[in-house]
This record gives sequence, C-alpha cells and structure tokens, in this order.
Amino acid sequence: MHILFQDIRYAFRRLRGAPGFTAIAVLTLALGIGANTAIFTVIEAVLLRPLPFRDPERLVLLSEKLPRFPIISVSYQNYQDWRSQSRSYTSTGLGAVRNFQTTMTGSGEPERLPAQMASANVFELLGVQAAHGRTFLPEEDTAGAAGVALISHGLWQRRFGAADNVIGQSLTLDNRPYTVVGILPPGFQLLQQKPDVVLPLEPWAKTLPDDRSWHAGILPLARLKPGTTLEEARTEMTTIAKRLEQQYPEFNTNSGANVNPMQEQIVANVRPALLVILGAVGFVLLIACTNVANLLLVRATARQREIAVRSALGASRWRVVRLVLTESVVLSLLGATAGLMLAVVSVPPLLGLAAGSLPATGEVHVNAPVLAFTAALAVLAGLLFGLAPALHMAGLDVRSSLNQSERGVVGAGVLRARGVLVAGEVALAMLLLMCAGLLIRSFDRLARVSPGFTVDHILIADLPVSPVGHKDASERMALFDRLIERASALPGVRSAGAASFLPVSGNGSVIHFNIEGRAPKTPHEYVMANYRAVTPGYLETLGIPLLSGRMIRESDREKMPVVVVINAGMAKTYFPNESPLGKRLQLGAIPDKDTPWMEVAGVVGDVKQSLASDAPTEMYVPVRQANTILPVFALSLVMRTTTDPSSVSNALAGAVHEIDANQPVVNVRTMEQNVATSLAQPRFRTVLLAILAGVALLIAGVGVYGVMSFVVTQRTREIGTRMALGSTPAQVFRLVIRDGLRFTLVGVVVGLAGGAVVARYLSSFLFQVGSVDPLAVVGVTALLVAVAATACYIPARRATRVDPTVALRYE
Repeated sequence: MHILFQDIRYAFRRLRGAPGFTAIAVLTLALGIGANTAIFTVIEAVLLRPLPFRDPERLVLLSEKLPRFPIISVSYQNYQDWRSQSRSYTSTGLGAVRNFQTTMTGSGEPERLPAQMASANVFELLGVQAAHGRTFLPEEDTAGAAGVALISHGLWQRRFGAADNVIGQSLTLDNRPYTVVGILPPGFQLLQQKPDVVLPLEPWAKTLPDDRSWHAGILPLARLKPGTTLEEARTEMTTIAKRLEQQYPEFNTNSGANVNPMQEQIVANVRPALLVILGAVGFVLLIACTNVANLLLVRATARQREIAVRSALGASRWRVVRLVLTESVVLSLLGATAGLMLAVVSVPPLLGLAAGSLPATGEVHVNAPVLAFTAALAVLAGLLFGLAPALHMAGLDVRSSLNQSERGVVGAGVLRARGVLVAGEVALAMLLLMCAGLLIRSFDRLARVSPGFTVDHILIADLPVSPVGHKDASERMALFDRLIERASALPGVRSAGAASFLPVSGNGSVIHFNIEGRAPKTPHEYVMANYRAVTPGYLETLGIPLLSGRMIRESDREKMPVVVVINAGMAKTYFPNESPLGKRLQLGAIPDKDTPWMEVAGVVGDVKQSLASDAPTEMYVPVRQANTILPVFALSLVMRTTTDPSSVSNALAGAVHEIDANQPVVNVRTMEQNVATSLAQPRFRTVLLAILAGVALLIAGVGVYGVMSFVVTQRTREIGTRMALGSTPAQVFRLVIRDGLRFTLVGVVVGLAGGAVVARYLSSFLFQVGSVDPLAVVGVTALLVAVAATACYIPARRATRVDPTVALRYE
C-alpha cells in the first residue's frame, strides 16, 4: 500500500507537470465517461430499476393477440373467463386496469385528470397500500355499488391543500359524486400512467355490451405462483384461449393470449432505441480511451530513459507496468470526476429531449448504482488505455535506452502503434457518424411526409363531455353544435369542425363493418376499418381533398338516411375497379337488422395516422348519425386560423366556459405540435445519436491534433535537419499533413466497412433509407476528413516555423 500511495503521488506530480497533456486527456475522458454516465442514468431508471412493487419479477401483464393486432386489450368477457379458469397465479388471481381520463368539477376550474379503473384486488396483488385511508373493498368493486375513489398524493396536495380530513370528502368526476376513501403513495404509477384518480373497474365494465370482440382497454395483470414459470403460465393461457375459441368461434377465432413480464412489456417499445444509444456511447468511450492511449504512447517516448534507469536499479517489469497503469487510472478518475459533473447537468436536457418517447418512470437522477457504474467504468477505462503504454515501457531495451543520446527519437514500433490507434479511433468515429447520418437522412424523409392535409394555421383542442351530465343524446349534440359555432365565430378563425379522433395522434377506433351483398361466411372474412365520427366542415377545415361524390353536410342529421364518406385507400381495398358511391355499409362484423345501413356518399384523400405507415382504410360518419349508433362523448375541435393559431387559444377557452363553465378544454395545441409529438421517439434517437457522433468527431479531432502536436515536438530535431538540408516550409507542411491523414484515411475505410455491418441493425429505425445511403456516406466521409485535416493543420504550421539553428542545438 505504501508503494501504491507513492505511485499515486508521483502520478499526480507528473500530471501537474504537464498541464496541456492533462487538460486534453481529462477533457477527452470527461466527454466519453460523462456521455456513458448520462445515458446509463436514463437506462437505469427505465430498463434496469425494478418496478416499485412487491417481488416485481413475478408480475406479468396479459393481453389478447389477433392476426392483425399482436397485442391488444382484452374483452371483458374473456377477462372474466381467464380469471375463473387460470391456476398459474397467486390467490389474488387476475386483476385488471384500464387507463382513461375524467373531468373533475366543483371548486376551481374544471380539470381533466389522468385516471385508471382497477379491480379491487390490484393493490393487494401489487403489494401497494394507501398512504392515507385504504384501498378498495371487494364489495365496492361491484355493479351498483356506491361510488368510491382513490386520489394521488399530488392531487391531494394540489386541490385539497394536503388537508387531513380529505378522507370521506366528496369528489365530482364527470358530474358523478365519488367518496374519497384513500390517498395513493407519492409517485404511484402503473402501466405507464400516473393516475390522479383511481376508480373501481366492475361498475363500469358491467355496462359494456355482451360482445367478446369489444376491446375496451382492459389490461389484466397477475402474480405468478412461487414455483410457476413464465412458460407454464403461457402454456396454460394458450390452452384457455383455444378452449374459448371452440366455445365462441364467432368472436374468438384466431384469438390467443400473451403473458409477458410486466416490466418487459412496459419498456418493449423503447428498449431497442436505448440499447442502440448505449452502444453508441460505448463507442464514444472506446474512442476516448484510444485517444488517451495514443497520447500516453507518444508521451512515453520522453520517459524511456527514466524507465530504463528504474529497470537498471532493479525495478521488475511488473513494477514498471504497475507504475504506468497507476498513472492512467488516476488520469481516468480525474476524467470520470469531470464526466460525472457533465452527466449531472446533461440529464435534465436529455429528459427534455426524450419527452413523450420514454415510458413514465420514477425520478431520473444520478444515484448510487450510477455512481458505482461510473467508478467501475473509470477504472476499466484507465486500465484499457494504459495497457499499451505500460507494455511498451515494460518491453524497453535498457542498454539502448541508457545509451540513447538523442531525446525525442521515436521508434518504429511506437510509430506503428500510434498509427494503429489513430486509425482505430477514426474508424470508430466514422462508424458512429455513418449511423448518425443514416438516422438524420431517415428522419428528414419522415418529417417531409405529407399527412394528407394542410398542417399550418390549425389549432386543435379536445372537448370531452360528461356521460352523466350529458346523458341525453340530442342535448349532447346541441352542446357540440354550440361549441363549434362559437369557435367558428372567434376573431381570426376561418372555419372549424370536430372529430372523434384526430389524425397523426396515435389514437383512433378500428371497427368491424360489412358490405351489403358480401356477408362474411366465416370470421376469416371479417373486414375492419378506422372509424371517425365527424362534424360538417371537419374535412374542409383540414383541407382533405374530395375525390368523388360529396362531403358531409349539415343536412346529414338523425332522421335522414345515414351516409358515410370513405378514403381512397378503403375504396381501393374493398371496391377495386368500381365506384364505391351508392354502396351500402353496416357497422358490425355481420349483418344486423337493428343497425342502420350507411350509403357511401363520397370518397376523400388518404390521411395518415402515423407518418411512418401507410394510410389506413378509413370511414367518416356524420357525428349526429354516428351518435345514434355508437354514442359520442368526446370530440376534438379543429380550427383553421388566419393568424398564429396559438393566439386564439385563450379566446377559445373563454368562449367554451361562457357556454358551459364545467366544460373542460383539454390539450390545446397547434396541429404542427401534434405532428411533432408523433415524431418524438425518432427525433430523440436521431438527435441523441447525432450529438454522440459529434462528440466522437470532436474527440477524434482532438486526438489527431494532440498526437500530431506531440509528434512535431518530438521530431523537432529531424525537422530542423531537413530544413537545414534544403527542405522548404511547404514540403515540411505536406510531410506533417500526409503523416496525419495517412492513418486517418485507413480509419475511414475500416469505419465504412464496420458502419455498413452495424447499419443493418438500424434497419428497423430507418424510413425510406437503405443501410448504405450514398449521400450519407459521402457527407460523413468528407466531414471526417475535413476535421482530421484541420486537426493536422496547426501542428503542420508550427513545424514550418522551426528554426534549424535552434533545432540542431536542441540537445
């Protein structure tokens, strides 16, 4: 230990004596280790941190799977059968949760709250207890039971002032009173939702139609019995699904069951992107380590005589290796300290960049696991980049080193090693730049995709109405009419309309329908399409083109013949080589005498629901006629403005509250913001990988500059001799530039080959871009070569100013 502390003190003295070298090395390592620490902080919170429930590794999430939908919510009837027939789970059995939103009215402004419905056994199943009060009793989770509610810790503080007497108070949700029986623990979240209110599930579920094809967002969850494996649970659920398929072939044909670990299911969509980013920051660290190893190797030449003296005085090879590795680990720990500070300030903007693309999780901050990761990474990096210089030092020829009279002579082995390291870091930087270039090209093409309507000058807002306060269908439609009419009359508004679901929002309703004269013979022949209930003026306000027939009119009301407008994709899919106008459709998988037939009145252009996917088959039904078939309780308002749409938002809220003080106006935003939100995840991974590639480029540039600066310093005598013998400054300049770019070009070639292989793993993230895109390859190659040439330029200029007289007296 005494020798170790002595080596550490010596390492600090040497680093303090070379401030330029130390600053470059610490900055390089800070960028590499800091990037890894920042990304690991997010990954630890999202992927690695266990769910905050009892024995989270045994929690599973269940879902149905259909031929067109690999994962879909479970129908209430199937959920009941799964619950009664399954035996793989603990005595709490299957629970279920459903995400929704509710409007709270009463004191203060009406507020739209994120909410969940949960079966009474969910909290026991999860091992969660109320922070105050209690959770649901079994008798409260039954049809006809008095309304009770749990509220979040945040809502308790925000709307109730953290009052001690909140338990037992009444809460008005969607115009229905509920009694608060408990307060959830701080930070409670379940299935990517942080609910402000939780209500019992069964009272709502009992109102659903007796239809197993009705998927209403019910997500079952359970806890595996001790000793029961995931595969055994999956086998049992497959057996149950096949049994139900035989019992209910009209609904459950080809319907299966998924059983997945809850945490795995929650992070399934974001895991691939985070792992790609983790691999990218790993490459950044490798580049940093290669850079510092190169600097240490070049610097080691100046220590040859010192190490030779140590060896001559009896130091063993292991003693020399330990001395050099101690210095490299000390250097790495200094870089890690700076990197940790960089990570702390980087995490908040990183989360801001990721907004909307990461699942809801607990607090994301630098904690004990992250500190341990950073410390381990620092030690590993120190050993990694110190190994090559240590082995070089240990292998010195003592006699020749002691007899060497010329300081700064670089051996051929050191030159080769330096060249390999430069080529290596350039290759890694090239690989990252190529991947970033592909993602940038892909994102650019995705952002340029037309959604099928004009996006500019449109303000949108959600208008959910209470199913209790507005039970009467005609009264509800009259309210929507007044709201849209008032919005249309606002200053700066050209036109307005509304729909049950907005395009490019990730929301929608897919529904079975049948075509007159083509009744399906088996469930295999069932057809489906996206379904929208829309008001007159909605299609015109968005600028969706009319291709044939007519748009929806004001006259398309309750007692008039029901009409439907379909998109071009639906016309092409179900009415190829014929006009769909006048054809009749009916909602429902099979013909039903109680459901009205809808006549196709028009065909409009396709509208995308996701910019990365083809436009779906879609139908638009007049809202008043749709309300008689499937009640409509929420519409999203769209307004085309003549001015900045954001300037109308305050006037819209005031106008709505003039009509109904309890009517919330939710999620007011522009259509451009709505489209941008749909690009959150590809934007996150593209911007982040581009930043990491930029960091890699910077480190590689600093590395080339640092190495060439040291080389020019060590070759001062050689350069002076060349100039004394007649070499011109231009020739010396070309010599240094050629020396720097030679290994750079080798690294570029190797990086291109490696990038072509790695890019194949990015194919699932790319949109209309191949894994080898010529424009991306040429662009990043030119950029990297330009940066390397710039890094060589300053040392080359310094080399041309060497005074031959001074250089020859250098010793």
